[in-house]
Amino acid sequence: MSTKPTPNAAPTNTPTSPIETVSKPHTSWHLIYNISLAVLLIAMTMMSFHYGLSGDEVDMNEYGKAILKYFTSFGSDQTVFNMPKEYNRDGVIQYYGGLFDLLCAIVNKFSPFAEYTTRHILNAWAGFAAIYFASKILIRIAGKQAGTIAVWLMFLSPFFLGHAMNNPKDIPFAATYIMAIYFIIRLFDRLPNASKLDYLWAILSIGATINVRVGGILLIPYLAVLAGLLFLVPKWFQQEKTSLGLYIKPVFITGILGYFAGGLLWPYALQNPFSNPLTALSEMSNFKVNIRQLFEGTKIFSGELPASFLPTSFIITNSYAVLGGIVLGIFFLWSFRKHKNAPFLYFVLFTGFFPLAYIIYSKSNVYHAWRHVLFIFPSLIIVAAWGWHSIIELLDAKKIKIAGLGMLGFLLLEPAYFILNTFPNTITYHNAMVGGVKGAYTNYEMDYYYNSLKQCADWFKKNELPKYKSSDTILVYSNAAHLLNKYFTENKNVKVDYIRYYERNMKPWDYVIFHIALIPEGDLKTKVWLPSSTLFQAQSQGQTLCAIIKRPSADDLKAFDCLQRNQVDSAMMYFNSYLLKDSSNTTILNMAGRILLQTNNLDKASNYFAHSFNIDTSQYSIGFIANGINDLRKNNPQQALNDFNNAAQDENYRQVSYKLMGDIYTQMGNQTEALKLYQAAGLR
Repeated sequence: MSTKPTPNAAPTNTPTSPIETVSKPHTSWHLIYNISLAVLLIAMTMMSFHYGLSGDEVDMNEYGKAILKYFTSFGSDQTVFNMPKEYNRDGVIQYYGGLFDLLCAIVNKFSPFAEYTTRHILNAWAGFAAIYFASKILIRIAGKQAGTIAVWLMFLSPFFLGHAMNNPKDIPFAATYIMAIYFIIRLFDRLPNASKLDYLWAILSIGATINVRVGGILLIPYLAVLAGLLFLVPKWFQQEKTSLGLYIKPVFITGILGYFAGGLLWPYALQNPFSNPLTALSEMSNFKVNIRQLFEGTKIFSGELPASFLPTSFIITNSYAVLGGIVLGIFFLWSFRKHKNAPFLYFVLFTGFFPLAYIIYSKSNVYHAWRHVLFIFPSLIIVAAWGWHSIIELLDAKKIKIAGLGMLGFLLLEPAYFILNTFPNTITYHNAMVGGVKGAYTNYEMDYYYNSLKQCADWFKKNELPKYKSSDTILVYSNAAHLLNKYFTENKNVKVDYIRYYERNMKPWDYVIFHIALIPEGDLKTKVWLPSSTLFQAQSQGQTLCAIIKRPSADDLKAFDCLQRNQVDSAMMYFNSYLLKDSSNTTILNMAGRILLQTNNLDKASNYFAHSFNIDTSQYSIGFIANGINDLRKNNPQQALNDFNNAAQDENYRQVSYKLMGDIYTQMGNQTEALKLYQAAGLR
């Protein structure tokens, strides 16, 4: 960026303090900054090879291919507007710009690496670009020292780093968003002598952001915000006359051309460049898909999450180095008000906090922690890094600069250790406010993007697959089959299929690979989903994210087959045989208990239910049934009725609970009430 005085520059006699002065160029910091960028680029590229497919990646990969077909066929191939349901489950894929995915499709035509490996390299480079442009903005505001702090503060943010490797939606958007902010600042900084190239970069960067996600349209009104700050801040704090007219031309030229540039590589926008981007913005702002999210220990639909969801998620998944820097940055903002670069810093602050506040205010549908607002992270890092730079400069004036750098370095040790210790599951980071990963496990979403699935697939191919002949058919089922099958495309004898957790004893698999995203909270807490036949667990600090389980016995399948043929005694025999190999399987224990209830064998049923409830006390219905049977043993039918009535609140146990209640009323001689309950149970 230009370092020439700008029209709104502060007078040379304006009083300054150490934190108000841009650091003078320093050879050592210049060298450290450049070395840091080189190290990060190499490190992020190498790290990308170890990350797995993310939940959105297969869909976006196919979307990118469809966009490429659209352009190479000059619009005659309309697949992009008719994507198969398996890749467009939510019906909104056409509203994504797809620039990044188009780039991936093009590069994959000549890349020497595998399809998704290439995507991960490009994804990592997008993350690096976000770091680069964030640091460049801060260099303009406060110098190379501040820019270097931003580089390491951002890289050593495990949540961001994890997403940078395989998030094809939010990371490219974050990169283009901060890139646009950089070029917008540069354009206004060079007025009134800005060149056509300055305009072009600002226009293209805004267009690129919209071409990734339609939310990039926000950058257009941002132009007016920066113009207002450049006009008002010098006037209020620097007692300097400024001209608002100077900024009208770039606001209109850049805004209008940036809007239309946003549709140049976006097929949906090209259909109607005037209205379709706005339609897409409306559709994506009112995203109707509801996903159950684990937040503060409770599963809540994403459309019903509290206003505290995003701020809380951000706070608990960022290091104290980042959080402390943001606090410092806000603290020093007022002291910076008379500096000529104050409007730019305030603008960056606005680009970080305004979208967050607006999303909370508008109650937008967000989920997966704060990944939907990852695009504001570079702006917040600029504020955080500037905060650390300010305290370091203040301490430097007191001849104890090393104290500030030492404090920052000490705080960065914790996220650095976490990255090394949990790689490549860095996205699971939670700070000490919630007890780290262990404390957050089963209370907040963990590895919702299925990254750990790759570790299980790799382990299976290395350790289990060699045990079979190429002619053997191996059935591998998973609750994340849509991603798992991509890891076995070259293993024709491996058949991957989808299975729900509750169906695991009813389908014929040899191995099952379960990811925690769809495991019930109770089973996660008690770890009963990990039987003794578990072969491998992908973990983060001792907490299991994904596991490979070998079938302990086929007797469960035989039992369910007997039930279908109404051979109850044989079914019980096989269930008991299976439990010898998998004694903590609450699904089998409960099924056996239900069979015994239906055959009026209450005592044995109680034993099965009590055992199941002791394993997983979150099964309130099972607990009530076990207690109700015990109440009957104690000759307390009224309390038993209360227990069975509570159990009936669970629709899975409603029928058997009504039957038990009907039996009690029959014994009490109340045939009318008993008949009602039997009818409700479908028995009369």
